[in-house]
Amino acid sequence: MNRLAARLCVAAVACSVAVLRLGAPARAGDLPAFELDVVRPIGAVWNEYANPGEDYPQSFGATLRANASDDAFSLEYRRNVYLTQSAGPDSLTRYATLTGGYATIAPFLARDMELEGRAMRRVHGPLAVGVGVLTTWTNYGYPPLTGAGIGIARLPQWTGHVALTGSAFYYPAATGSNGVARATFGVLKSDVGARFRPSGWHAYFVGGYENEIRSGHHLPGGVRTIRSDPHVGLGMRT
Repeated sequence: MNRLAARLCVAAVACSVAVLRLGAPARAGDLPAFELDVVRPIGAVWNEYANPGEDYPQSFGATLRANASDDAFSLEYRRNVYLTQSAGPDSLTRYATLTGGYATIAPFLARDMELEGRAMRRVHGPLAVGVGVLTTWTNYGYPPLTGAGIGIARLPQWTGHVALTGSAFYYPAATGSNGVARATFGVLKSDVGARFRPSGWHAYFVGGYENEIRSGHHLPGGVRTIRSDPHVGLGMRT
């Protein structure tokens, strides 16, 4: 699992950096004032409850972006819904606990939710740096996490009918408690994507890939999360 996490981390960051470097420098008018993306994740979640937990139709993502001159702001909501059968059909769910050891429960439909806000400043063309705040919560007995981080992003500069995007943000200490145990995770989020807009349309098509790796600090080795989410959807710009 550690080797898989490391490989996914390297691949995701490499893809993000590659996309960030694409394209000519942006002009002030290239970024619309507001954008809204609504997407359907079609990936999977690996954690102590599922390996993997493939996204169910209830999985959902939405991102609102606002741009003003060289400043950009975004608010993203993500929900992953998956079955926790970790050893195939009709199996029980055996998972690593935060306090050490393992427990076994009946499979259930897990819901992992998160809300992330970012404030960014363009430093060169479409390239921006910024800060973020992340909070996560679930429908099972897992601590909600909250943390602050920093990152880089390629803002969605439109070149004709296409806009490319990408980002990498790191939250070194997302922390929370469920009343029984306290946990701290380092969270690395990265994404790459593209948008296509037919001539004259304010709506556009969205496709991309988002990756998230949560690594526990001073927690049992089996406690970690990897979210691997290709996604497709629609967007609207002003």
